[in-house]
Parts: sequence; structure tokens; C-alpha cells
Amino acid sequence: MKQKIAAALFLLALLPRADILRTDVLHAFQDCSPEHLLGTDNLGRDVYSLLAEGAFRTLTVVGLASSLSLTAGTLLGMTAACSGRTVKSLIQLFADLTLIVPSFISALILSALFGFGPVGAGLVFGIGNIGGYVHQAQSLTQRLKTRGFLEAETVLGAGTARVIFAHILPNICRQLLIYLGNKASSVTLQYAGLAFIGLGTDVTSPDWGTLLYQYRSYLFTCPRLVLCPAAAICLLALWFHVLFDSRAQKDEGTIYD
Repeated sequence: MKQKIAAALFLLALLPRADILRTDVLHAFQDCSPEHLLGTDNLGRDVYSLLAEGAFRTLTVVGLASSLSLTAGTLLGMTAACSGRTVKSLIQLFADLTLIVPSFISALILSALFGFGPVGAGLVFGIGNIGGYVHQAQSLTQRLKTRGFLEAETVLGAGTARVIFAHILPNICRQLLIYLGNKASSVTLQYAGLAFIGLGTDVTSPDWGTLLYQYRSYLFTCPRLVLCPAAAICLLALWFHVLFDSRAQKDEGTIYD
């Protein structure tokens, strides 16, 4: 199922798109047609082109945030579980600090002070989510350390790096993928919320949250304008859940020793 969804999204991305900066008020509020797949908005802009551009910006945020938090959090969590008390305490302190202030609030403050686009939002959300991955990886690693094959590897003289990357990481990927799907969906919603209130992005950019804000007054006169970005946000968040949860279930029961 997820392959069909991905293929459909890929084909949609290849379709020709109109210039998102071009307005044509004489053709505003047009219905769906072969020329305008999702119709036009109040300024005569092609809604499909706006949503496609917003998808690219949202995926940039989610991809950057997820890559940063997953990589850094997993490595720090496994290191904490395999290290002494001092290193473990320092890593846990850093993880707790990233969890004290919600990433949405951090993005809100930074965007209000400096203003930033998808890359800046991705970095803020990524750093803010590191703590959760640290605790997940640390807990899973400590549980895995009770397995006999890890103790045998240590007795045979395997170094910490080999134990972590050859034995621990492959065995905790399944649970981390489920957590990744949850956090990726959360970042999607957070970035849309940030764009909706006009922070973290240029208000003239076609982010899905920005489009929702711009079209909110047409909810009853032209509900299509509101439903399109709202559906895009919900479907992308749901797709992350389906993608990573199904991948984790496929690998369930696999132990790499």
C-alpha cells in the first residue's frame, strides 16, 4: 500500500506546474480542470502548484529535523548505555535540556527574533527532538545488554564501537523506526502550525500552514481552498506513521547477532 502511495506522489511531483508567483484575478476561484487540477485560489493562482511547492518545503523541514535528531540521539543514547557514569550523566543532562523547552516554543522564539525558513525550522525541530531519541536508544540498549551474545562479544575482546554498530544498532532499529514515524508526523504538524501563525516562514511562501491561514475566510464560500492544504497536512502525517510502522512490523522478530 505504501509503495502505491509513494508512486502516486512521485507521479504527481512530475506533473507540470504553473508559476506560483503569477496571479490572474480574472480567473479566480475556478473549479478543478485539466489545466488546474485543484482549481485556482482567490488570486487566480494554481492551487496544485502551491501545494506542490509547500510539500517540498515541508519535506525539507521533516527530512532535516528527522535526520539530525535520529542520528545524534541514537548515537548519544547507545553511547550513554555503554559508557561510565560520568559520560552517561553528561549525555542525560544534554537530553533533558533539549526536552525542557518544547521544540515548537524554541522555533517560535527564534523565528520571532531572527526569522528563518525551512532549513532553520528543521534544525530547531531536529535539536529539540534529540532528547527523545537519546532516551529511547538508551533504554533499548540497556535492555539489549542483558542478552548473552553481547556479553560474549565483550569477553572475546570486541570494542565498544563494534558492539554498538554491529550488534546493538541493528537490533534497536525496529523500535526507533516506529518512534521516527511518530516524531516525523509531529514535526509536520508543528511546522504547519508555525506557518499558520506567520512565524518560521515567509508569509508569502506557499507553506501549507500559510495557505490555511490565507484561505480561512473562504471556508464556506470555497471550502476546496481550505480542504486541500488541510488534507495534505493530514495525509503526510498519516503516511509517515504507515511507512515507518509497517517497515518496523516487517522486520519484527529479526535479531542480528
